[in-house]
Amino acid sequence: MTLVPPHPRRQIPPITILTMALSLGIAVIAVVTFLALQRPWLGLRLGPMPENAPGASVRASMGPSAAIPVGSVLIQIETDTDQIELSSLDLTVEPDGAMGDYATYRRFLARQDRLARMQASEQLTFVAADSQRYIVQPEQTGRPISDLPPDFWVQCMVGLLAWLVSAAVFAFRPNEASARYLLLSGAATLLFAPAAASYTTRELAVPGTLLQWASDLNFLGGSLFAASFVALLLVYPRRIAPRWLGPGVVALYVLWFVAQQLGLFESMTFARRFLVILGVLTTFGLAAVHWRISRHHPLERAKLQWFLLSWVLGTSMFSFFILLPQSFGVDTSPIQGYAFLLFLLVYGGLALGILRYRLFNLGDWWRGVMAWAAAVLLFVIMDLFFLYGLQLSTSTSLAVTLLVCGLVWLPARSWLWQRLAARKQQTAPHLFQRVLEVALAPPGSENHRERWRTVVHSVFVPLEILEIAPHESPSENSVVLEDDGLSMTLPPVEGFPGLRLQYARSGRALFNPRDVAQAGELISMLSHALSSLAAYQQGVAEERTRIARDIHDNIGAQLLSALHSPEPANKDARIRESLADLRAVINQSHEQSDSLAATLADLRAESVERLEAVGIRFTWSVPEKIPATDNTALTHALRSFLREALSNTIRHAQATQVTIQIEIQQQLCLKISDNGCGFDATTSTGNGLANMRARVAALDGCLEINSLVGGTILEARIPLEATPSK
Repeated sequence: MTLVPPHPRRQIPPITILTMALSLGIAVIAVVTFLALQRPWLGLRLGPMPENAPGASVRASMGPSAAIPVGSVLIQIETDTDQIELSSLDLTVEPDGAMGDYATYRRFLARQDRLARMQASEQLTFVAADSQRYIVQPEQTGRPISDLPPDFWVQCMVGLLAWLVSAAVFAFRPNEASARYLLLSGAATLLFAPAAASYTTRELAVPGTLLQWASDLNFLGGSLFAASFVALLLVYPRRIAPRWLGPGVVALYVLWFVAQQLGLFESMTFARRFLVILGVLTTFGLAAVHWRISRHHPLERAKLQWFLLSWVLGTSMFSFFILLPQSFGVDTSPIQGYAFLLFLLVYGGLALGILRYRLFNLGDWWRGVMAWAAAVLLFVIMDLFFLYGLQLSTSTSLAVTLLVCGLVWLPARSWLWQRLAARKQQTAPHLFQRVLEVALAPPGSENHRERWRTVVHSVFVPLEILEIAPHESPSENSVVLEDDGLSMTLPPVEGFPGLRLQYARSGRALFNPRDVAQAGELISMLSHALSSLAAYQQGVAEERTRIARDIHDNIGAQLLSALHSPEPANKDARIRESLADLRAVINQSHEQSDSLAATLADLRAESVERLEAVGIRFTWSVPEKIPATDNTALTHALRSFLREALSNTIRHAQATQVTIQIEIQQQLCLKISDNGCGFDATTSTGNGLANMRARVAALDGCLEINSLVGGTILEARIPLEATPSK
């Protein structure tokens, strides 16, 4: 039997989804704006009177109502066919939390319908509290777009942006349930935010039917918004419930909406606030469940932190400052339009979490943000307590709250910071000591590598440390975060293999940029210790080479002179000089040598004695004026070079004549020639010639050797102010 592979699900390209989402969002905003501009324009901005007194206060007047003074109290509206007294009920911004019961809501809709018909009249009269009458002719062509208040655009833009953000996440994660529920919440926000804008920013009235539809859509959108987040937490950051439960939650909220539409509730506040607030509280309960089960899953914990951060700063603050006070009869409608901005925090945080954006970086600062949010919340609660509980005045309550925060919170924060900083300073020397022990371990041994793994494990406590092959090491030779912070790769360091660390803090956290910085510090410590050790070993090797070179060139020359000296007294003197030179080589006392003129005089006498002892004629030529220089490196190199050259002549050249010429201008030129048998300089393997080359090169000089059958010429040129190079 041949198995036919199933047809892959056809996915819509992300650009198509985004285009469709943008078109739908713009269409919704355009419809809402069109409806808001269709009402006849009065040019009035009205506000309720304090303590629900009758009438309305004029806060701004322009256009058709420019003649009405700002601050006037309007108590009645009249037309040719109707008249009505204005009340605080007519100026209700958001009926959901202010009506109390549905009977009041129906009366409010009836008055709105009546006021809307009067507003559509060609002429109406406003009666002020001082009996002054103001005739206004509404602009029948509609409300100017410039007259729409800022909170209208805030609510529309919140709905549009929330919808676009959720659609963008869905476009790139269409197969994830979390992205689908986020898309549902974005659609809900596009429903309730612009719907609220259509009636919360009205001048005076909106037809009752239109207002009721907008209010119902606002409630439906809010219900779907709460339901989508409850369902979202059933699958995000991991699934903790059956697949049917999420759609079941959404269906429950829809049925609740239908029930209130059918009039099964008497209290409008309960019907339109209870299930929404219950949904908010449920999200915190589900977040607590996720927090517990993700303690060993750092990636899920980081996603949950994004949710908590956005949810606490967004929806919960909206519920605390808007929905909850409305449940107790407090009118918060004047700030509700701007409070919709808090929902953008929700969508931003959730989008970043679902897209796994910089999850590893979240742990560094989300606790601080949450702490500051808690501090602000505590500040508000204290202020309300002093203001309403103790009946203090507004200024006194604010002053006491600031005083308490200043005396308690700021010192506590400073103390905590000092403790954390001190702890970090105490651990740095200890870590450097342990890294130094790693560097001093015998290279190439198992203990050598194991010590490094132990230090790394003690700092980051990963569940697993793996050695990586050289071709798997980071190309930029630096610490790299991988898999959204689940692992961190350390590059190889001078004989130590690269390491891949997985699941930080025993699997309870993600690696973050702070860990990268600390790992970089550890690697820098190890590199510094290894380079310091290498420099020390190189110094030891160079010192050994120097001692060997000086013994070969200087001590060897002195002993050779003593060997060829026929007089016992002279032989003893040469041996004593050799012992003195040996002590000088060991103690580097040549650094306190004589001037150039004195050195040349000593070398002439020494050379004459050495050559005459073996029957070699000697010619010495130096300039009459010798510069007064105290370059100890130059005089020491000159002495060693000349002694080694004469030693080679005495032992190997079979010469009868040696000529030494010294010229001094910008550099010292030493030319030594003999009439010996010569040698092949390209095949010479002795230490003497190599030492001579090394001494001249160390002073940035040059050495030329011309050796033929009839003799050898050595010519060295050394700058007078030369210093030894490393």
